[in-house]
Amino acid sequence: MSDKVFKKVKLLIISLVCILVIFSAVLWLYDDAVQPTDTSGDFITFLDVGQGDSALIKSGEYAALIDTGTASSGMNIVKKLRTVGVNDLDVLILTHPHDDHIGSAEFLLSEIPVDYIILSDVLPRDDENARCYKDIKDYAVSNNINCYNATEGLVINIGNFELTVLMSDETAEDENNTSIIIMAENSGKKFLFTGDAETSAEAKLIADGVNFDCDVLKVGHHGSNTSSSKKFLQIASPQFSIISCGKNNSYSHPHDEVLNRLKQTGTAILRTDLSGDITFKIQNGEIVYSTN
Repeated sequence: MSDKVFKKVKLLIISLVCILVIFSAVLWLYDDAVQPTDTSGDFITFLDVGQGDSALIKSGEYAALIDTGTASSGMNIVKKLRTVGVNDLDVLILTHPHDDHIGSAEFLLSEIPVDYIILSDVLPRDDENARCYKDIKDYAVSNNINCYNATEGLVINIGNFELTVLMSDETAEDENNTSIIIMAENSGKKFLFTGDAETSAEAKLIADGVNFDCDVLKVGHHGSNTSSSKKFLQIASPQFSIISCGKNNSYSHPHDEVLNRLKQTGTAILRTDLSGDITFKIQNGEIVYSTN
């Protein structure tokens, strides 16, 4: 091969390598720069945040987020919100002051404008949780974000979704049982969010005669056997049950006893550790879901 031909081949190879590098960089940037998709329609997505809780409720241009997972979940949640066209939140609901539910709240507030924060007026016993909770409240005050304590009967409208606070027991001895319990309803279909409420909170709902029959249940406390009593599940009678937990988590969630109780009710069990994000929509009067 002549030197002239060799130089041409060498130049061609260098050019191709440069093109591949640029193309790869563009793909990486496109993937990292979240592209808004369809912002219409109504849906609820239970976000995969590992060993924690976070759920997005969206209807048209309106959106609410229930819990924010751990501190390490923040960037991932923000990316997922922007992917579905959520660039601001009407309401952020923090069910109770544990780091696997509020851990990335302050980061989220710094990235996504929020109109209202709904939380419980509970002083966490754990120093780290107390510090995190205080930082969230201080951030809200400093940035003129409306911050309200949850009260039973409070109704929040998110487009076609009507969110009702069924219980917010700030006097409960265990912080898990101070969880704000919420029913979200749309087109007659009901989604029950229980935070980390345990069997004593469930018993109080039953004793108070609260109607918590639902179509979709966010299973309490990540599928721990401290929640989801047989009677509670029988009354709730969900068509679908969602367990938000991390892969191979140190708590062994979900517990076998809970899985067995859920199976006995005939509910379909979906888990974020196995399926990733789980999205529900209402189509032709029926609930359909997809996973990612």
